[in-house]
Amino acid sequence: MKYLHLFILLFISSNALAATSITARLSHNPVSMDESFHLIFEADSNVDGDPDFSVLSKDFEILSSSQSTNMRSINGNWSLKKSWDLVLISKRAGVFTIPPVPFGNDSSPAVQVTVQAASSNTQGASDQDAFFLEVNTDRRTAWVRSEIIYTIRFLTSTAINRPTLSEPTTNDPDAIIEKLGQVANYQKMVNGVPYSVSELRFAVYPQRSGTLTFEPVIFEGRIASGRQSSSLFDQFMQSGTLKRLRSESISVTVKPRPATVAPSAWLPAEKLSIEEEWSEDLSQLRSGEPVTRTLTITATGLPGEQLNDPDLAQVNGVKQYPDKAVIENQRKRDGITGRRQIKVAMIPTQAGRYVIPAINIPWWNARTGKQEYAQLPETVIEATGNAASSAPPPIEVTPPGAETTEQTADSASPADDNAFKTIVPASVWPWISLVLAIGWITTTFLQLRKQRSRAAAPKPAPLPPLLPLQRAVEKACNSGDAARTKNALLAWARVRWPSAMITSLADIAELSPAELREQIMALNSSLYSERDAEWEPKALRAAFYAFLSKKPVKKQTPASVLEPLYKT
Repeated sequence: MKYLHLFILLFISSNALAATSITARLSHNPVSMDESFHLIFEADSNVDGDPDFSVLSKDFEILSSSQSTNMRSINGNWSLKKSWDLVLISKRAGVFTIPPVPFGNDSSPAVQVTVQAASSNTQGASDQDAFFLEVNTDRRTAWVRSEIIYTIRFLTSTAINRPTLSEPTTNDPDAIIEKLGQVANYQKMVNGVPYSVSELRFAVYPQRSGTLTFEPVIFEGRIASGRQSSSLFDQFMQSGTLKRLRSESISVTVKPRPATVAPSAWLPAEKLSIEEEWSEDLSQLRSGEPVTRTLTITATGLPGEQLNDPDLAQVNGVKQYPDKAVIENQRKRDGITGRRQIKVAMIPTQAGRYVIPAINIPWWNARTGKQEYAQLPETVIEATGNAASSAPPPIEVTPPGAETTEQTADSASPADDNAFKTIVPASVWPWISLVLAIGWITTTFLQLRKQRSRAAAPKPAPLPPLLPLQRAVEKACNSGDAARTKNALLAWARVRWPSAMITSLADIAELSPAELREQIMALNSSLYSERDAEWEPKALRAAFYAFLSKKPVKKQTPASVLEPLYKT
């Protein structure tokens, strides 16, 4: 066996001294622009170095490559053959010269190939088209941030192996694109030929006005070929010719928000409504006891993330503690229905009848192009009982010396009294009484003054609730205004960490986890760095809410049952 190995080594060494002959050939010519083909290089001995196929990237895309080495003996003569098999697809139509490929100091010959333009791959295909693509939108004009349904259909009358489809893209980098459900499969007749149809739908929300252009989507799949493959590598790969289709590029005109509508009131949707639900019977409420009011905003054709919390008017005699909103989206083939639900704990402070004001949410009807309002009528609640606690007993002030004098008088015997009168003349008693009266009055005055000073001392102002400050951070991030976002973060952090001295974004970063710290420092760099630095509002907002969602679970005691109603 070792002699065979030695023979092979000597054979390879001897062949390395001989001139290497490299050939290049195509699997077929001409080829279609959207059809793959094989470019095969063969060498009759070892080449000088590894091939450099980068010279092909100007006009062609290399889909795959393989290499094989064969040795065989014919009539006692040994021969070596090395092969490189490349699967290419052209980037454009025309007649191209495939340049020589260097193999170290060796090189392959140039090869000419003709690439024909692809046939139409959209609706209206001829009887000979085995498969094609259709793309369309449900409207040609839309409003900024409104919903557009983009549909992709792949139709085929033949078997396709390993099909793939690229994701839809637009010229608006900020456009939101959401997939609607799974692929729908059904049959369709086209020009009398039955086709299998695979349909995908997407909900698209443009964030800029102007022309929204949908770039072509690209389909790839392998079609079974009747030709016998000349490449040994194909024996280990899935057989068939790779075909590629490009859809049409279509456009939608996106209209801007009307100047008469405030940015905060811009909610373009198909339909929008608001509903409320109460946890208790409104006619049987008691003062001092909480009741939960659940508000649900539902929008057809708008994700829940684009909805805002309703404005809650203050009601005298009723404390309100809103919780963090819960967002959910229902995806159907005709679009997205978004919901934003917020729970508000409400506590009547005393018995009485209270009117909860109506809620009006302005929204834009994307179909009619008119401003409309989702209305929730006013609600009347009644509370009974008395939540006021009983007043504490008054503080009794005992003059100094009075207790001692009383005890002495009670315990003194008549003999002692007579002795005391003998020692203290009667003419001195009026002066003693006067001194005691002055002492008692002075002590009482000082006690009252001390109590008034305590009552008049200013109490520390209560901290504002966190939820509105969190909303301010969200709105600032949505606006993309770095200075506004900084101010909102500082206001929020000073309430979130009241005992810390927070004067800058760096102070907030020190108290934040790694992800939020990184985004805050990026904002800080964009504001103060001498270099041009960018910050990502969406990334900061995501890190901010990720931090808010990681709240420690605290065990409540009977004295802190209401804490979740007003602490965040």
